[in-house]
Amino acid sequence: MGYFTHLISLFEQGLGLDDAHIGIFTELGVLYTKHVPDKVMEHCKVFFSKLNVSKVVRACERARLWDPAVYLYMHDKQHDNALKIMMERANSYDNDLFLESVTKVRNAELMYKAVGYYLSFHPDLFVRLMEVMEESIDHSRVVSQLRRTGDWALQLGQPYLKSVQKFNLSPVNEALNELYVEDEDYEALRKSIDTYNNFNMIALASKLATHELLEFRRISAYVYRCNKKWNQSIDLSKNDRMWKDCIDTANESGDAEIIESLLRFFCDSSEKECFGAALYTCFTHISPDVALELGWLNGYQHFVMPYFIQTFRRTHKRLEELEKRTAPPKEEAIQDEVAATYGNLGGFGGTLMLENGPSMGGMAMPPQQGSIDMSGFGVGGMQPGMVPNGGMPNGMPPQMGTMGM
Repeated sequence: MGYFTHLISLFEQGLGLDDAHIGIFTELGVLYTKHVPDKVMEHCKVFFSKLNVSKVVRACERARLWDPAVYLYMHDKQHDNALKIMMERANSYDNDLFLESVTKVRNAELMYKAVGYYLSFHPDLFVRLMEVMEESIDHSRVVSQLRRTGDWALQLGQPYLKSVQKFNLSPVNEALNELYVEDEDYEALRKSIDTYNNFNMIALASKLATHELLEFRRISAYVYRCNKKWNQSIDLSKNDRMWKDCIDTANESGDAEIIESLLRFFCDSSEKECFGAALYTCFTHISPDVALELGWLNGYQHFVMPYFIQTFRRTHKRLEELEKRTAPPKEEAIQDEVAATYGNLGGFGGTLMLENGPSMGGMAMPPQQGSIDMSGFGVGGMQPGMVPNGGMPNGMPPQMGTMGM
């Protein structure tokens, strides 16, 4: 032992030399691992940049000095090896170092091993681990891992599941919905269904249809309604006498047959008030003859009368609008329209230019018989009343003028 002590002292003296070789720092670290383990960590921290890390870390592992080994691996950016040591050697675990390394590993499988490690040995810190790995891990796979571990693991991870539900992943949504059902937290379940719809809705509705609590059966009917399973939803609401839910579902369906069937059900059940409420709510989808028939057969004249008042009012307004659109135009409007039409034919300023009539061969045509010469000149430049040569008055041809002579 004295020999190694002397050798260690000699190496320590060499540390202060200018341009000391890297081998001095490395070999001194190896000697520390064998003979003075208490000095290994301090030596690694002070002279890390001057060490042959691979050689020193192997010496630390042989000597089972896990803390210095983890330190060297992390500072040499070998986070995979550092993480393995901390998971395999319980006495080398440090939560801060673990969380620092787990997001920097190259092998993604180590992250899922870390999840299992925390569930087994540090369940109280599991949520903190998942907060660190939220952006770099597959949450669907983590949910599967939690299910395999046990129901208690899902309960343990509920805060984590709530924090990652914003990604709207089906496994996460289904796991949370199951937890809400187990906890009988129907308000949280309803909010989850409304906000995050990526899950098997029909399976959840089937499961809740026979639940012992009324509110969960109502949620089942609501889920059927969201998926346009109108009949299933209405049947569930009928069984629980949730008449308002029945009426709202029928109105949302917009199906005249479903609404008529519900109205007849209310008549058969002597639910007069519900019959009136259904007429009011589903007003736009109910045919007047159906309402009149059911009201007359069951003696619900007082309950059906508001419906007919509203129907007549609606019909009256529609007829008024139709009459306004189809009414003939007033006489003054017709005259104005005709004047505007003839004014447009007159050219400039709306004046009718009669002298600019049609011509043949570029020559103006003489006025027709019985027409008025507005130009002030006779035909061919003659004065009015003069007869052209060889012609006869009143436009008669010359032959006719000579027949009687």
